[in-house]
Amino acid sequence: MSRPRNLVDQQQRLSEATWSVLTERGLPGLTIRAVAERAGCTTGLVMHAFPNKEALLLHARDLLHSRTGEQLDAAAAGAGADPAAVLRSVLFAAMTLDDESVDEARVWISYLAAAIADHALAERHVTGNRRMIARITALVAACRPHWATERSRHEALALISLADGANTLSTMDPETYSPDAQRRMMTDAIDRMLATDPDPIAPSPTSPGAADDSNEAEDGAGDSAPRIRPFRPADTEAVVTLWQQCGLTRPWNDPRKDIARKLTTQPELFLVAEAAARLVGTAMAGYDGHRGWVNYLAVDPAEQGHGIGRRLMTVIEHELTERGCPKLNLQIRAGNEGVMAFYEALGYAPDGAVSFGKRLIADV
Repeated sequence: MSRPRNLVDQQQRLSEATWSVLTERGLPGLTIRAVAERAGCTTGLVMHAFPNKEALLLHARDLLHSRTGEQLDAAAAGAGADPAAVLRSVLFAAMTLDDESVDEARVWISYLAAAIADHALAERHVTGNRRMIARITALVAACRPHWATERSRHEALALISLADGANTLSTMDPETYSPDAQRRMMTDAIDRMLATDPDPIAPSPTSPGAADDSNEAEDGAGDSAPRIRPFRPADTEAVVTLWQQCGLTRPWNDPRKDIARKLTTQPELFLVAEAAARLVGTAMAGYDGHRGWVNYLAVDPAEQGHGIGRRLMTVIEHELTERGCPKLNLQIRAGNEGVMAFYEALGYAPDGAVSFGKRLIADV
């Protein structure tokens, strides 16, 4: 094997070799020597990239999680605009329905077994699983926007448990847990879940929803209230376009990365306003247990002045109050008097504090 150009390429090739060894031999057969043989290199080269077996496992686990996330994103993007179709497509993408996914399931089971006695691996598993829970909770909420967040999360946990259980059992008994059988099980589970409440009602302006951002204002109230609902992955491009129209994007912030990050933490608090099948507003909120925050409050310039921003803030305040949030904070760029007036009309006032920040991850 020719020497890779850099350490990252080398680590990725060795991670792929690690997966290959794991799928064939399991954890007992995973050694530095076995990985070196599969990668066609020396054990010294493996040790140069990864000082020990645990480091090799951690990197391969992270790469597997990243690939899984890309697969789920692709499944969501290709499912169209129907929330139930998106939910079904994403869950199918997480199941063992082809040879590649069966191999990935074997690797996942191997890591899970190793994590029982390894704290670092256990933390990786918990983090990855919670991100999956947040993703599926957001998709369930998109199917039934008027459900309480806890109910959406409960249903998401049940669907994920079904997928994980079928994945594990299919690696040992592929005849019983065939791809067709798995599809039927998941389809039936989703249909039963949605059938418990077949007539979803769009939330009213004062009903639970979710939101977060802080830079577009309008007063007044339109005759037809927009529908406030949780963000869906299919909304991504429309949201980015709206933020650009409202002047909220900055060269140092990648809006798509901001969206992806939000979907890992309280995704149900990322709200959009929809009118006549068109996305006209957004708000991204969060609660850290001490203070609530709102960001990316945006309203289509053509729709400003009809109370959409006010309604988004009403839903956010309701959601945060339900969570026990005692105070909501937001930031306004200096000189943006119009937005300041909007928030003052809603009862907000300057705190007299100086805002400090430190970027930990560069988007560009």
